[in-house]
Amino acid sequence: MDAPNCPGLSIGWATRDATPDRPAVLGAQFHMRVSEGVDGPVTVTAMALSTEGPDAAAAVFVSCDTGGFRHRWYDENDFLRLCREAISEKAPDVDLSTVILNATHTHTAPNTLINRYGEAPLPDGVATADECMLLLRTGIAEAVAEAWASRTPGGVSYELGTAIVGHNRRATCFVEDSDRPAGAVVGGFTRMYGDTNDPAFSHIEGYEDHYVDLLYTWDGSDNLTGVVVNLACPSQETESAMYISADFWHEIRQELRRRHGSHIQVLAQCSAAGDQSPHRLWYKAAEERMLALRGLTMREEIGRRVADAVDEVLPVAAKCIHRQLQFGHIVREIRLPRRMVSDEEAAAVHDDLDKLEAEARAGKNNYRVAQRARRVLERYEQQKQSPEIPMELHLIRLGDMAFATNRFELFLDYGIRIKARSPAVQTFLIQLTANDGWDGTYLPSERAIANRGYGGGVYDNEVGPEGGRVIVEETLKGLLELWGG
Repeated sequence: MDAPNCPGLSIGWATRDATPDRPAVLGAQFHMRVSEGVDGPVTVTAMALSTEGPDAAAAVFVSCDTGGFRHRWYDENDFLRLCREAISEKAPDVDLSTVILNATHTHTAPNTLINRYGEAPLPDGVATADECMLLLRTGIAEAVAEAWASRTPGGVSYELGTAIVGHNRRATCFVEDSDRPAGAVVGGFTRMYGDTNDPAFSHIEGYEDHYVDLLYTWDGSDNLTGVVVNLACPSQETESAMYISADFWHEIRQELRRRHGSHIQVLAQCSAAGDQSPHRLWYKAAEERMLALRGLTMREEIGRRVADAVDEVLPVAAKCIHRQLQFGHIVREIRLPRRMVSDEEAAAVHDDLDKLEAEARAGKNNYRVAQRARRVLERYEQQKQSPEIPMELHLIRLGDMAFATNRFELFLDYGIRIKARSPAVQTFLIQLTANDGWDGTYLPSERAIANRGYGGGVYDNEVGPEGGRVIVEETLKGLLELWGG
């Protein structure tokens, strides 16, 4: 089972509650929402792995119930810098290059982006973006420090399960849709959450990934201590709700702890899922009927499905615990070609911005949408001097499995390319990781660019298919290095 010539593994876990004690503006969406309660805590979970000796390696995975990592519009690495400073204060012995922050991409987490919806004063008693950022940053630093300090000899096992959670959300039609609100979406043959009952409906644009990559952790007495759950779906089943929530990850954690004890840690990771969501586009009536018969909400059903996937392979995992295994961690900066904004696109965005600013002068609060237009025009100017943007890439080998990160909402096509060609038996992809650059834009597939629609238009991506291919090839190149070429 083990690799006797490899050093022993040490593992530490920690979690923190990052839920404000009063209402907060909720992140994501194009309109401001002030929370009206808490449906479940938003948390930070850290897992620290390390080995000792001449070939010592380490990785600290930190999963955050948040929409993404951004604090100021025009300071692209501010969030990561602030977090690293806080980690250094709490855990000065942690190598910051080993820490990986990932967002679960819930749309009902407190907003941490200053002036996301303009500079209008918030209602009395509502937490500011600065306050929410401080709470999240403190939780990250404390969780990292505790996980690192609590490391003890342990073991891991990695297995593969299945659970239907994510669905491709892009419905393609036979005819082009010309409905195009200024600054919001683009016309095309595909619409996000398009009506599949429309006679013009042709097909769902892309593939789905129902695999669940699982990494179990064990203490020195073979007791289960935690599980990494990696699946290709953002946590957005109740994305438009008016309460603070981790969305379906709350139900997954609850169900796993109900079955295995309140001490069990759950680290949530979203794999490549830029074109995925938990929303069903077809057979919706059948799904709703089954939920009613079971007496479950869809989030509870997702919790049941994922917990079943964890439990189904748990007996196998318990027989395959590895305490000594090859462990390597590569961190490198790669350069990605920009998705170039054409002269024609820039002119159209200029027209959109004129309309949006006229609406704003008339009293409409469309700041969030107008910012998207301004960002496109900034990119149009920036691409002339800097046609590439950086991305910090983490690649980890842990025995026969691997982790690979990216900072985008990466369309599934790229994830499947990496998994299919990876030298690892299992490859855990982690999207929306905190980075030194602008985070969180979509990275669409070639067919999404051709079909347009939300996610595939100029407003929605700073890097296009050319950059996606670079991520795939650089990821595979690094993994091959970890596997000895």
